[in-house]
Amino acid sequence: MSVHDGPTRALNQVANVTDLLKRKRDSRQAVIQLFDAQDIAEEHGDVPCTCTLQLIIRDDTLHMLTNMRSNDAFWGLPHDVFCFTMLQEIMARTLSVEIGTYKHAVGSLHLYDQNTRAAQQFLDEGWQSTSPMPAMPKGDPWPAITLLLEAESAIRTGNAFDAGRLSSVDQYWADLIRLLQVFRCRKNKDIDQIKTLRATMSSSFYFIFIDNVLSVLSQLQ
Repeated sequence: MSVHDGPTRALNQVANVTDLLKRKRDSRQAVIQLFDAQDIAEEHGDVPCTCTLQLIIRDDTLHMLTNMRSNDAFWGLPHDVFCFTMLQEIMARTLSVEIGTYKHAVGSLHLYDQNTRAAQQFLDEGWQSTSPMPAMPKGDPWPAITLLLEAESAIRTGNAFDAGRLSSVDQYWADLIRLLQVFRCRKNKDIDQIKTLRATMSSSFYFIFIDNVLSVLSQLQ
């Protein structure tokens, strides 16, 4: 399976943008639209905060510009930046170019009153040393993404997932699937299985999250 598969190809914005940038590398038209005029044609609460994602290739480097109508600085912003830069990395691998800059523009950036104390606590902690997430392997990412989506569906719905299938993808993707299993095991309070999954991780980058899960579950026993 690839980004081009499926009956809704004409409305697949990721596929359309990919094709456009393959045909015309310097295009300024590679825009994915999320907010739509129909969203405010009638009153309802679920309106996209993201307006557009624009992808631009310059000097064989993929840059991304995100335009938000509204963003929560404490919960929404960190989540959005991670998700959109992950998409940027996927698109860079799909187009066989390097990853460039990411820019995030917001019309209304706000902090809700209930998050003020937590946000201040975060700021008071000061600068923390960080480690980069493992780089996405080069090459077509879509076969691995297909397996990741199948695994997510199985894990979320409580169905069995054949761990033997992980050998068909790079360990980068296998680790992401194992993280989904850890998340499920956290809900089930299955400490032993989490320890088993930790031992099979190829990157120690995720140990901070897994060890925190183990610590919290141990305190609940």
